[in-house]
Amino acid sequence: MLRRVFMAFVGCLALTCAALPAASAPSTQSPEEFVLKVSNEILDAIKKDPKLQQGEKKAVEALVDEKMMPAVDFLRMTRMAVGPKWRQATPEQREQLQHLFRETLIQVYSGGLSMAKDQKVRILPRGQNDGTEAIVRTGMSSISDPGKPEVQMVYRLRNIKDQGWKVIDVNVEGVWLVSNYRNQYGNIAAQEGIEGLIRRMQVEPGPIWDKRRVSSPTTAYHSSTVPASASAR
Repeated sequence: MLRRVFMAFVGCLALTCAALPAASAPSTQSPEEFVLKVSNEILDAIKKDPKLQQGEKKAVEALVDEKMMPAVDFLRMTRMAVGPKWRQATPEQREQLQHLFRETLIQVYSGGLSMAKDQKVRILPRGQNDGTEAIVRTGMSSISDPGKPEVQMVYRLRNIKDQGWKVIDVNVEGVWLVSNYRNQYGNIAAQEGIEGLIRRMQVEPGPIWDKRRVSSPTTAYHSSTVPASASAR
């Protein structure tokens, strides 16, 4: 399961990663076009770099910083993951939380990078797009073994003014990445405060994945329990 989640995260970050500087004009591509184009770019980068396939930390960090971070609204992702206590965090604590969340994701998913060299992605039907938020469904499958089951992933994107589409969450087979972390980080922050959460993230940077299942991506997209504009503003 963890490797499947990694594949989704790679795809998630790749989707909106045109590696454009923040000052560039927003893309006029549809979310689906954006997803397919950049997912393939990221997968190609992994296929060509043995260091990435081996999960070498410096190579993974470079990929994250150069390609992935511009693709996501990482501040929003961290804010959603921390939950309501985010509002009480100081600017310094917010910087720490973003750094630690980034380190957590790198550590969790770098172990599955070798799988990406044999993957291809396609767009699945029944996506959603209201102009502000979008749901893009994809399938990732093995090139060398087409008989292997396809891993279905759902990406949640937000259209940000002057920036274009950014990923804010990803779902693998019913489990939402950021929302799942929110369940756990939110509980820790509620019990131990922001400083307590920071301490826990510093000493336990590995996966915190409780396999919470969501009945359907569409339901989760509109559910009040996992809102894009959650009370973590």
